[in-house]
Amino acid sequence: MDSNPNGARLIRNSVFVLFNTGFMFVTAWIISVWVARQLGPSNYGIFNLVLWLTDSCTWFIAMGLTHAVTKFIAEFKGRDDLDALTPIVVFVLKIEIVLSLVTTALLLFFSTQISHYFFTPKQSIFFVIASIGILPGMITAIFSSAIDGLQKFEYFTYANLILTPLSFFSKVIVLWKGQGIVGLLVVMLIFSFINVAFYAVVLIKERVLTFRNLRRKLDPDIRKRILKYNSSVIAILACDKIVWDKSENFFLGRLCHSEQIGFYNLGYNIAQKLVSILPFMFWRILFPAMSQYFGSGDRHKMKRLFFLATRYLAFAAFPMGAAGFILSYQIIHYLYGHDFIGAQRVLQIIFLSSIFTSTSNPASAILYGYEKQSFIYKYGVVLAGLNIALDLLLIKAHGAVGAAVAYSVTTLFASVGGLIYTCRTMKIEYPFLSLFKILFSTIIMGTVMEIIILHNHEIPGFVMSLAAGVVVYLTCSLVLGTFEKEDFVLLRSAERVAPGKAKKVLGAAISFLGQFKQGRDGPDDR
Repeated sequence: MDSNPNGARLIRNSVFVLFNTGFMFVTAWIISVWVARQLGPSNYGIFNLVLWLTDSCTWFIAMGLTHAVTKFIAEFKGRDDLDALTPIVVFVLKIEIVLSLVTTALLLFFSTQISHYFFTPKQSIFFVIASIGILPGMITAIFSSAIDGLQKFEYFTYANLILTPLSFFSKVIVLWKGQGIVGLLVVMLIFSFINVAFYAVVLIKERVLTFRNLRRKLDPDIRKRILKYNSSVIAILACDKIVWDKSENFFLGRLCHSEQIGFYNLGYNIAQKLVSILPFMFWRILFPAMSQYFGSGDRHKMKRLFFLATRYLAFAAFPMGAAGFILSYQIIHYLYGHDFIGAQRVLQIIFLSSIFTSTSNPASAILYGYEKQSFIYKYGVVLAGLNIALDLLLIKAHGAVGAAVAYSVTTLFASVGGLIYTCRTMKIEYPFLSLFKILFSTIIMGTVMEIIILHNHEIPGFVMSLAAGVVVYLTCSLVLGTFEKEDFVLLRSAERVAPGKAKKVLGAAISFLGQFKQGRDGPDDR
């Protein structure tokens, strides 16, 4: 995107985060298939509700301070004020350790009552093991947020290559030996402590945690800014937890059988793993980048980055969402087994909504990075109320499908409202023309895929539908001129930093795409 070091860092970070996210996506998908098949719909639902409850506790304990760590580490690094980094991390760490210990003690004391509320008291052991993991999980979140702020995403690659395979094989072994949910939770607990040690070593190496600055007090002005930033983020996180993070589990756990929890979580998890891979990647890159641009006052780069990120998210999310909607039956039937076919409608509904909600991440990153998040919690309160009302109205009667409808309707309102506000407030041009081209290509692709799958809904039809979809989508995109000038600039920058054979592949791609530019900014216009 840029020829300067900052542009090179963004491209390098994109490569690392894309690899990390893709690697985690593949391994998480394999683990989810194995876990679901071993546990069955009922136990799979119980397992997901236990994780959701403890994750919710961690979410509220964080109070937005993990966001603050990323933001202020990136901002003060952008200002070259490196002595402020250690005090920022230590200040947040002290708060979160106290809150985590208190929350863990409360969950341990009330574990039987919590288990009885959702299921039966005999399952309290699940909540006990999961609650012990809150403290190491919280410390890991703070440390990884600091690494996000440094924008040194290569360390996550090292963690993925070393720790993720070990965790994966450990889960396979405990399930193979019949240890079930307890075995899975114990493995997750052990690796949560290992993650803490790994990321602590990284921060010491990068001199974010230095012995010289450990006892240095945080500047009162910085502390005041962190707390002020955090005061608005607390409300945002509470609303986000209700709107975006499967709050439907609370009502499903109370009002429906555990199978319905399993169906909802399976559909949600599949759609999120597929369509959210790029939004997650862009958030990891955009939030610290926007915070750094805020620190340096560079609004021009912010606008360019928003424009490009939105286009690329749509380019990937639109076809993935449409393909997932069409092939939902085959995905569930052949991967997870026919016992989970009750998740098909859930998967289709969430895939359909994700086509549009996935493009809202750049706007959210801007609002956080430029400290304009007050709109998010004001609007979020309305959305949270809407989500709860839909949950109460739909879940008892329609189970997992009702939960999917409630989630999808609320997140659609959230995405559209947030985009409109961001574009108006920050005076940003939205890439409507590019998105229309992408949408049209997606419709043509979906039509071809549906025709194929209607004629052959078995594995050969599934494979042919996917292959034809890819070819038709890329062909339509090329013919419609979806690729623009800045795409070539970005590809050329990526080509310069690509290793070995990847450089040749990118060079060939640039030459091929240049044939469709009709004389504008071809690959040789360097």
